[in-house]
Amino acid sequence: MRKFSGTTIFILMLILGLASLLYADQKSYLFQKGNEAYQKGNYEEAVSSYKQILKMGYESPELYYNLGNSYYKLHKIGPAVLYYNRALKMNPRDEDIRHNLDLVNLRVVDRIPSIPELFYIRYFKSFQDLFSTQTLFWISIIFYALTILFIVLALLVRNRSFRLLSHRMAWGVGIVFLIFAFTLGTKVWAQTHTVEAIVLTPKVDVKSAPAKDGTLVFSLHEGVKVRIEQKTNGWFEIKLADGKEGWLPARAVGII
Repeated sequence: MRKFSGTTIFILMLILGLASLLYADQKSYLFQKGNEAYQKGNYEEAVSSYKQILKMGYESPELYYNLGNSYYKLHKIGPAVLYYNRALKMNPRDEDIRHNLDLVNLRVVDRIPSIPELFYIRYFKSFQDLFSTQTLFWISIIFYALTILFIVLALLVRNRSFRLLSHRMAWGVGIVFLIFAFTLGTKVWAQTHTVEAIVLTPKVDVKSAPAKDGTLVFSLHEGVKVRIEQKTNGWFEIKLADGKEGWLPARAVGII
């Protein structure tokens, strides 16, 4: 087996470090360039700069938010809704993102009524949407650790009053842990099993089958959110919030 000397390893680490710095500098340069283009009203140029960052494999709520703003200024409702949704998915508590998404949704032609949900399901989803997956994960870890700590204290501490307090705290913190762990689990399950997309083309016909000669079921316009049920041969089977289903070309939508 070939062994590398300390000097070789140091040089490799130095090269990797320099590459990381150049990558970060390029990303910052493109982001700033996009911001400057946006401020000057050059929205196409702003979109180009931001998308170059995406091609580098980087994403952030700020980047998606700026893309949404740029497309909104270009009157491209579909892409604007898509990138605002992506930004909100990464940072669900950002009021600016929510406000702009609500604003652009007012310009969506199709109004799809949702099937009414039971009130407790609606409240739980509202609570779930307050946190990102990462935030829920760390909150669950913290309360899990606290639960274990109070259980250990309840078992080891000799002082009766302190032991009783530790026991009660273990129950209380444990219940909070279960709530957040359940919220995290259902959110991860939903993200894994539910794929949503936004219609990007000005108008698309939804067919009864994944074929151009399929029967026209209904039409959709840009900006509408759909749920992807399955994919086959370049077609998506979609379902709307009101329960309607059909097939449309995969190229007509963007995955959130």
